[in-house]
Amino acid sequence: MIPTMERSSIKVALPCIVTLTSMVLGLISIVLSSRGYFEWAAWLIMYSAILDKADGSLARLLKAGSEFGMQMDSLSDFAAFGIAPGALTWFVIQSTDPSTTISVWAGFAAVSFPVAAALRLARFNVIDSEDTEFFRGVATTFAAGLYAALYLTFIDLGLAEGALKPTFDLGVKINLALVLPSVALALAALMLSNVRIPKLRFPKNKGKLVVSLVLMLVLLVLAVLRAFPQAHLLSGVGYLVIGAMIGAKSKSTN
Repeated sequence: MIPTMERSSIKVALPCIVTLTSMVLGLISIVLSSRGYFEWAAWLIMYSAILDKADGSLARLLKAGSEFGMQMDSLSDFAAFGIAPGALTWFVIQSTDPSTTISVWAGFAAVSFPVAAALRLARFNVIDSEDTEFFRGVATTFAAGLYAALYLTFIDLGLAEGALKPTFDLGVKINLALVLPSVALALAALMLSNVRIPKLRFPKNKGKLVVSLVLMLVLLVLAVLRAFPQAHLLSGVGYLVIGAMIGAKSKSTN
């Protein structure tokens, strides 16, 4: 039998291992963006987001939450959901339009994402972590995942230049040099905003719980298969819009 202290150490270590894996995927995403493998870089951001959700759930399940784990989570989030989306923005735009004006615009957006993520994470650790019901401002994990899902949707629909084998080709192209930095800046602003978004929790109602689990399983399978990123985008936008409405209603009734 493993001594009590060793079992406790293992319980604390397991969520940290998941957190570190998430960070490593974020770092690999940065490297892939620099090498031009943008689709893979975006998927790795998505995988990091999934692991970020898993480490918190695992820590609660094992009752192994700790101050150390929270700080590790913040450092991992900054790499995977701050720097990696910024790198994706910069290198994608440089590959499509390296002109000076566009480079300044893309550089500003690319820097704004990690800066906003750092400020958001610091504010959460110092001020907002005690609120068990709502996030104040869009979580870095969600913002990065939504951004990656949007880019992957552009690729999957053949809207972006360089989409080799889009699942659907709509026959039109978008100007990534304008769209991606604009979206990155909008998400950076939302991270620093006072918009109240409900934290994801498993519902107590059995019917709603089953629906939630099925949806999560479907999204997980699609991510593993690297298929139909539109599902992640639509579910993310739905959560953002409905969550903001719930948060605003809750604030007005308090």
